[in-house]
Amino acid sequence: MAKQKPKRQPGANGFKIASFRLPNQTAHLTFEGTQWEGAEVVVRLGMTINMYLEITRLVSNNNPIELTQVFGNAMLVAWNLVDEDGTPIPATGDGMNGLPDIALALRIVHLWLEAVAGVSAPLEPQLNGGNTLVAASTALDNP
Repeated sequence: MAKQKPKRQPGANGFKIASFRLPNQTAHLTFEGTQWEGAEVVVRLGMTINMYLEITRLVSNNNPIELTQVFGNAMLVAWNLVDEDGTPIPATGDGMNGLPDIALALRIVHLWLEAVAGVSAPLEPQLNGGNTLVAASTALDNP
């Protein structure tokens, strides 16, 4: 049986080209060998350049609350995290900001940046007094 070609439609500059739907790409983050072993997080990999630049800007501006809010609303798909009563924590920006462990929230963003960019990106939001939040997440790499 012959494969049908996609319908051709006018594209940019009036050229007729076949339409192509970009696939929804996701990554499944796990935390073996850490204090969060058993946690699973599904994140989007596909995004606009503007969203990527916004998230990386928030990383470099040391603004963890805004970073986790924007990231959670835009990039989280699902997770298996529950609160101490067993109630599912929503996979949203509010859910990320409500996590009882900021190091986990920053680790999720860090792993996502590695998956998207293919390189390790530094997360160094600072607390008052100059202590960095990354110090808490650095221990993750050395369980």
